[in-house]
Amino acid sequence: MWHQKKKLRKRLFALALVVTFLTFTAWQSGGVKAHAAGAGIYAGGHETSGGMGTVAYNYTLELKEDKSYEIKSYFLMGDTLYDFVETGTYVLDSDNGKLVITPQGQEAIEGSIDTDGSITIGIKPSQMAPRRTEATLTLSNNKVAGVYRATLQGPTVVEATLYLTHRGEYFYMAVPSNDTAAVHETGTYTLGGTEIAFHIADSADAVTGTVDSGEIAAPFIVSAVMGMRMEIKLGLQ
Repeated sequence: MWHQKKKLRKRLFALALVVTFLTFTAWQSGGVKAHAAGAGIYAGGHETSGGMGTVAYNYTLELKEDKSYEIKSYFLMGDTLYDFVETGTYVLDSDNGKLVITPQGQEAIEGSIDTDGSITIGIKPSQMAPRRTEATLTLSNNKVAGVYRATLQGPTVVEATLYLTHRGEYFYMAVPSNDTAAVHETGTYTLGGTEIAFHIADSADAVTGTVDSGEIAAPFIVSAVMGMRMEIKLGLQ
């Protein structure tokens, strides 16, 4: 009888090892999914080509604690930075990897939560877009992203705009009120404490500035005619 109980215990132990191994293998192969999405700001973007050339859309999906959401999309066309905002409510089912957003006055749209916590869902990037574009957005903790503006007075009034994306890109414009050419500059930026560095596209050059209380001070070109950099201050809008 004692030997039979001992054999039974060995069999149960072996069975437990098999179950543990199969569970671990399933988890390793993706059979057990971990969805970590929750309230926060998720960033993404895409490009389209058409009659107006290539348009780069950058957008964020903010899932708020009160179960409402807001999509903000920005894109440049000519000398203007356009924006489009969509609001509504959402239902998040992390266990089953689903996110459903319902734009105000529209039908519900279902998306998915990936195992790394990113979100894949249809985004309407502009009012003119005929359909939604499926996009993957990742959680962003970027605290300085946004649109900064300044009106520069002088012989000619210049409207300066600096757009910092959540993904580390920047777009700068200085548009004069007369018929002279506008200034355009793009690149990437990095942040170290209160110092911000702008790495100019297609160049080894970089300029540095500071970020403080929703204001950026940095040297940018204000006039395409003069071509010189001068430090300007732009405020977060």
